[in-house]
Formats: sequence, structure tokens, C-alpha cells
Amino acid sequence: MYGVSGVGKSTFISSLQFQKYIPIKEIISIDASELIQEDNSGLKLKELIKTIKKEAINFFSENNKSNDKLCIVIDYLENLKDEDENHVRAFFRDLNRHLRKYEILIIWPVTEREDLENMQNFAESVSSTIFHRRIPVINFTGPPIDEYPNIAKKTIMFFNEAKTCYDFQLNDHDFEDLKISYQQQPQEKHLIREYLKDVRGLWEKRTNHISQIVKSIPKPTEVWFIFSYPKAEDVVARFAKQTPDIIDEMWNADYKSLFAYIGNNQRAADWKPQRLTLALSSRMLTTKIMYLPTNALVSCIAAYLNDAKIPLTRQELIEFQEDKKGNKTGKYIVPKHWFQKKIVQDTLKTTPLYLQLLNIPTRPGSRSSGTVPTALENAKQAFEQFNKDISTKTISDHRFNHAICLALQNALSDQPGFNFTYETKHPNLENIRPDILVDTDKKLICLEFCYTNNNTPGYLADYVLRKLNQYMKQLEDNFGIPEDFSW
Repeated sequence: MYGVSGVGKSTFISSLQFQKYIPIKEIISIDASELIQEDNSGLKLKELIKTIKKEAINFFSENNKSNDKLCIVIDYLENLKDEDENHVRAFFRDLNRHLRKYEILIIWPVTEREDLENMQNFAESVSSTIFHRRIPVINFTGPPIDEYPNIAKKTIMFFNEAKTCYDFQLNDHDFEDLKISYQQQPQEKHLIREYLKDVRGLWEKRTNHISQIVKSIPKPTEVWFIFSYPKAEDVVARFAKQTPDIIDEMWNADYKSLFAYIGNNQRAADWKPQRLTLALSSRMLTTKIMYLPTNALVSCIAAYLNDAKIPLTRQELIEFQEDKKGNKTGKYIVPKHWFQKKIVQDTLKTTPLYLQLLNIPTRPGSRSSGTVPTALENAKQAFEQFNKDISTKTISDHRFNHAICLALQNALSDQPGFNFTYETKHPNLENIRPDILVDTDKKLICLEFCYTNNNTPGYLADYVLRKLNQYMKQLEDNFGIPEDFSW
């Protein structure tokens, strides 16, 4: 197999065993550089043929089926310039004998065309059938350059437990820009290995720059956007990672889903690709998008009505009229048992918000069975009315935030290390006042509740991007982060 160094020969060869349509059961690589000591280099070919014979005997003694094929790769022996010609001919003579006895595919990577031709000449002086009849040589040029970005992204995922490039401050534009720079180079410089090295270099440069900035940040900040309309679970699933086995990344905002709503509109001026990756996943800022079930939100407001000084009475929330058919009409229609704080706390303990605060895995999925659908339906009328109260400025959403804050505080009262406040300034970002601030030992969590009935994905994306922009502007002003992120 002929191909210049770095074009991807080794990776291609190792991938053969994963191609099920190719009848190869095992690929064995022989490192020729380890066969003998340097001062005994004349014995290299003898040791190589012994190793090939040994691997063949071992394989075929354990595999007797007709479709069990062995592939042997000869690595790190790219030329035979330093070998005695008699030794070389003897090697090919022995190799030819083994190939007649065993069904083996031997792949021999070389990087110089002259070395390839010399090997062919030596082999043909012994036997004309030692090489494949139709394809004696594979001219391996590597993958097409248009595939470089996809290969790099998949490589990152393979070696990092399925984490994407966006988790490493890299984005699609980085890979495309690098690809374009390669397309402008001569063909012989189109090497996937060098492309991957440049990707790694870009990552190192960017993360080193970020690491210098974060030294001045006392505590990392996370922003959790909470949506509570009845269909929130389904809409949130389009924008958040569902990784219950990696708790820290569960509900993390998905770069591609949000970037799709930036496009060529006015948001593009604020949201350069590098800026968005920094806003979603870094020590400075990590963004999560999750839902709080509608019934959990409504019951928090009902149970902590008086504590949060919400200008409503219990009677107003309960009142309704029922016609002869059993249909209920009323302004809020809140079930009476939702006013019990113990029941509310138990409800909260099943929500993604509570579980994420305690680093307990959440198993996402549509809740279509049991009592959940009934609870969501019972909360719908009250939720819609609360939104009207907010939009008409009858009640400030600050009051509702206060009620949720108290409910969370009580539900986590037996858990040390949580300090809940509502509508207070962020300690490091003076112009940021989250709905609820959770101060823990390791980080600051800003809970931002979106009170809306608009369940379109576009509205969710717009809300998240607008709020995130405020956080990023504060980071840029307070810690000297460049807005263009050209590095």
C-alpha cells in the first residue's frame, strides 16, 4: 500500500476489521522495528518471516472455517535498502511458500514510490504470483478533503466518550475554515494527520487563552433556563443533551440546535460561533435548558402563596363552577391538596430541576402514564391565568420566583451546601439579577424561569439567546473577554 506519510494508511487498515462485508476475522500488526536489536539488523527479515509463520499457525489452529481470513500488516519496514539482496530474495521465497499454504492477506505500507518498485522487483524474481493479480499495489491518497471536518468531529467523539467538538470550544466554522486553507495547498500537502494536528493546535490555543481568563473568576457560573408550559418537555428535548449517564452534561444546551436560530438575521452580529461555544460550555459559563412540570410550578405558587406575598387568596385559586356535565369553569381551579407544602416538596423531588441540583441522573422521556397526565391537565388553567396576570402586570413574576425559591429551599433543607436567594445581584456580574440564585460550594447557578404559553421552538431559542447575550456582555465587560473571539 503506497501513500505518503500522514495520509491515513494505518487508520484505514485498522478499520478493515469493522467492515463486515470484508472476510477478515483478525488483523495482526507486526512492528518490524521491534523484531531485533539494531546491531543485528541483518537478521531482521529472518525474524519477520518467523513471526508471520507463527501468527499464521496460531490463527489457523483456532479458526477452521473457510471464511476465517487473516490479515497481517508489516509496520515500520518501509524500505529494504539496508538489507542484503540474498536475504531479501530468501525472504520473498519463504513468504511465497507461506502464502501458498495459508490464506493470508499481507498489507505492507510504504511511503516512497522507489522503495515500492524495488520490493516488487525482488518479489517478482522469486514468484510472479506473490502479489494480487489485479491490484498488486493500492495507491492510497486518503479520504477526500471534503470529509476532513466530519472525520475530525468523529475522532473527537471517539476518544472523548461521545463528547462533541462544541464541548471543546470548537465549532463547525473552525473545521470548515481549516478545510478551505487545506484546499488552497498543493495536493501532496492534503494529509488528514496534519489536519487533525491543526485542529488540536486550535483547541490548545483557544483553551489556553480561556484558562488565563478564568483565573480571575472566583466561581464558575451556570445558567439554567426553566420552561413550564404543558409541552415543555418535548420542546426542551430539541435543545438539551439527554445524557443521564453523564450527570454534569445532562440538560446542557446543544450548540447546533441553538445556532440554527442565529442564521443570517440580526442575532448573527451578537453570536459569532466562537462566542456561542464559550457561552454554552466553559468554566466561565455553562448553559442548561430544562423543564419544570406545569403542576410542580403551580403547586409551588399555591403552597407558598402567603409566604411570597402573592396578591391572591386561597379561595380565588380554588373557586370554580361545574355544569351538569361535570365541566369546570373558573379562573385558576387549583386542586386543594396542592396547597400542602409537604406534597409540593415531594412533587419537586421528582423534577429534573431538583435531581440535577443533587447530581442525580434524570431519565428523560414523555410522561404519558400514571397520574402525571392528570396533574398536568389540572395545572393548565392556573398556568394560563398566571401568565395573564404577569403580562397584564396584575402580579409581578418576582412573586412567583419567590414562591419557587422558598419551595426549593424547603425541599433541600436537609442537603448542606445550598444557599437560595431570589431577585438578587450576581456576586461577580453586577448587572445580572437572576430569578433565583443558587450559591453552592463549587459554583453559582442562575435559574431563569420563562413564564410563557408560547411553545414554539423558535420562542425558546430566542429567549435563551437574548438572556445569554446579557450574561456574555457582563463577562466581556468584567473580565476582558474579546467579543470577536478570533483566536
